[in-house]
Amino acid sequence: MPLTLKLGSTAAISVGLPILVTGLGYLPTDWISHSTLLMLYLMAVLYCALKTDWRGVLVSAVLAFLLFNYFHTQPRYSLWMHDVSELMAALAFIVFALLAGGLANRLRRQVLQLQFQERFLTAQLDLINAPSDSDTEVEFHDLLNRFAERVFGDRLSLHLAPDETDPLTGARALKVTLTSDRGLPRGWETLMRGLGEQVATTLEKQQALVERKRAERRANEEGLRNALLSSVSHDLKTPLVTMMGSATSLRELHEDLSEADRLELLDSIIDESRRLEQYIQNLLDMTRLGHGELSLNRQWISVDELYHVVIRRLGTHDIQRVQFESPADVPPLWVHAALIEQALFNALDNALKASPSEAGVLLTVRLEADRVHLDVCDRGEGLPQSEWEAVFEPFYSFTRGDQYTKGSGLGLTICRGMLRVHGGDACILPAPEGYGHRLRLTLPLTTPQASETRSDDDDTDD
Repeated sequence: MPLTLKLGSTAAISVGLPILVTGLGYLPTDWISHSTLLMLYLMAVLYCALKTDWRGVLVSAVLAFLLFNYFHTQPRYSLWMHDVSELMAALAFIVFALLAGGLANRLRRQVLQLQFQERFLTAQLDLINAPSDSDTEVEFHDLLNRFAERVFGDRLSLHLAPDETDPLTGARALKVTLTSDRGLPRGWETLMRGLGEQVATTLEKQQALVERKRAERRANEEGLRNALLSSVSHDLKTPLVTMMGSATSLRELHEDLSEADRLELLDSIIDESRRLEQYIQNLLDMTRLGHGELSLNRQWISVDELYHVVIRRLGTHDIQRVQFESPADVPPLWVHAALIEQALFNALDNALKASPSEAGVLLTVRLEADRVHLDVCDRGEGLPQSEWEAVFEPFYSFTRGDQYTKGSGLGLTICRGMLRVHGGDACILPAPEGYGHRLRLTLPLTTPQASETRSDDDDTDD
């Protein structure tokens, strides 16, 4: 259909203009002489040269010569010419019309070629520099389709074929399928070959980026596992020894202990049991994921639902100390719900321990571009900025005398690790007025299409 329309447009210009000029010669005016008509015919041929190809120029020039001879020279309505001057003028016209038309058509082709090269190189630059959040071949294939439509229209399509060499252009990683080879500018194969090389380089960079992210994730997982395994002797032994000592005292010194002493020993056993239970929960949340590649069983969960699940795990007194602020338009999160629940629980539990016993903590939700921030603010005295990063190291505890409840030193380490395997992070930021610390938990907001792709990648890794 486009080819038919183009041929129809060429015929209309190359035939219509000479006929129009011929009609002007019959106007009842004195200023349209034979020389004027020949100039008008020449202008028509030049216009055809700018709008059509060499065939249009040839048709227009020959038709103009025949029409001028038939309708405007003596004898009229005949192809014979009795006047030698008119014959020479007509012959000169046909020669100059073909020469000028050919030159104009050649310049037109050069201009079109330069315009094509500019359009190609501009689109190529936009393609290579196009931002890619998910770094998937599916997204890059869409970019190639838009490139082909922008530069070539519907005359060809592009496909990724990293393991094949296209026989048409010699380009590796880029397969070209021609829909129509008519109207393709000269040298397009060379440009496509250069594009193919850049596409191959871009795919290699994307693959290297994916591998780097996987390596970082493996390093984070391995660091967490090593920290958890090494903490077995570090943190399990202390509460066990305390519980065993208290239980032994109750059994062997039961008669010699007062009621208050017995209750104190029982409270010690209960407190150490809770501490041990919390630590084992952290340990199970990570070790149940198995060894090797981390498998994230993601699902959609709202921030409000996540908060209410976590708050139910806190004690009755602690629940009353938590203030929650969240905008109404927070989209759901595509995460491993149990891991993010444990990360938020660790953050809130850490903030409650850092705050005085009657002081409250603040949990706020903030949206920023494609990420959501969960800010946990406590009312502790605050740490110097030099120690903001150290709190995420294994076994680091900012206990200061009896001011804070002693912890295992793994809560924030595990919290950061759980967020990073989701593509997020945890960090300490300056706190609002009246608060000591602000722990920011960051998670990416994932669209349904991207989430399906990432879910497929996780399944592949497993």
